Amino acid sequence: MIAPGRTFTNWAGDEVCAPRNVRRARDAGEVRDALQAADAEGARLRVLGAAHSPSDIAMSDEHLLTLDGMDRVLAIDPEAQTVRVQGGTRLATLNAALAARGLALPILGSISDQTVAGAVATATHGTGLGHGVLSTIVTELELVAPAGETLRASADQAPDLLRAARCSLGALGVVTELTLRVAPAFDLIVDEAPSTLDAVLAALPERLAIDHYRFWYLPHAETAWEWKAARAPREPAAAFQHPAESPLRRLWRERVVGYHGFESLLYLGTLRPEIIPDVNRWFARKMFATPRRSRERSDRQFNFDCLFRQRVNEWAIPIECTADALRGLRDLIARRGLRVHLPIEVRFARGDDAWLSPCHGRDSCYVGVIAYRPFGRPHPGTDEYFAAYEELMASFGGRPHWAKRFGPGPRELAALYPRWDDFQRMRARLDPRGMLANAYTDRVLGPVRVAAAPVGSF
Repeated sequence: MIAPGRTFTNWAGDEVCAPRNVRRARDAGEVRDALQAADAEGARLRVLGAAHSPSDIAMSDEHLLTLDGMDRVLAIDPEAQTVRVQGGTRLATLNAALAARGLALPILGSISDQTVAGAVATATHGTGLGHGVLSTIVTELELVAPAGETLRASADQAPDLLRAARCSLGALGVVTELTLRVAPAFDLIVDEAPSTLDAVLAALPERLAIDHYRFWYLPHAETAWEWKAARAPREPAAAFQHPAESPLRRLWRERVVGYHGFESLLYLGTLRPEIIPDVNRWFARKMFATPRRSRERSDRQFNFDCLFRQRVNEWAIPIECTADALRGLRDLIARRGLRVHLPIEVRFARGDDAWLSPCHGRDSCYVGVIAYRPFGRPHPGTDEYFAAYEELMASFGGRPHWAKRFGPGPRELAALYPRWDDFQRMRARLDPRGMLANAYTDRVLGPVRVAAAPVGSF
């Protein structure tokens, strides 16, 4: 057990907890011990991964369990193109292990700091309409349920449990092992260039045929920045970046201007919000004015620097609503005179069958808005901006990203997910006491309702 009295903070620095009991598990037996200890006290327990979520999903002042002692890549099968990992393994660790064997994850989000179990539990996503969220590459998983039994789920064994646990919010059990589908290692040839929102939206059908595509809308600068990535065979000697930059010039652009300069100006913007439009325009000129082309290993191209602390909200809407939603957001910012940070990030993912995946049953467009917290200071007006953004996304039938902080509660969310009641029955079956709950699950899932009939079999 970790000494009591320690506090835990998420990466954004806006959520903190002081659990009275903290355990570090190194195997499934120690996970079981932690669950039994919480049950004996009648306490609630949450699992803490990398604490990278800009929400309180992993926070608890009762019992907290960390899986950083369960961080091993257990088996790689190049022939079957699968990998089996422990739940606490960081995506970055997995990327490196796969690359050493000539393999790669077929899809990744913007960072690889998260644990595999945490990224799967919240349906973390990348971009590319030919690919689903990260949860869709899970072919099998093992979890320890609150009662202590070890359950395994796959398409052949307990398929309903697999569909529920592929995006579980940590509410069904402690995921100790996962088997993921992988791909032969590949490079991404990335082309980036400035555009306008109207031009991007007009070309969207063509753009969505690209292997991986996303764009950023830069409010106040009235610019868009496109990111187009084509897959290519892995060739380490072929890595390049154009226009070529000296290490010193790149350090100046990315760290001095793009990080420290930007953060300092945004800090001034917390004192004088009226300068934010000018800050955005300055940043767009410095960082998003010159086309770039690069080739590198896939995970290094998928990932990028998210800069400094920030509050993020992101919703998935039906893909056919993309143009109307982005134009609506642009108009909303102008109509209300909101002074908002850039960028607004737009990504795409294929529909899936995970019960609580935001992409359940439909191809989706993710629209993400950011409010930076320069030097930890919140930006005034964020609550108004995010509330207006959520209202707009809801008007298109949007579903919030589970790892962000959002407004809707169980009643509103239940109407968005056809398998919501099935998930709740699975939850009640595995955790009837609600041990794996916290303020987050209370707010978004509601209390456990004991099921009248079981769901599935395992």
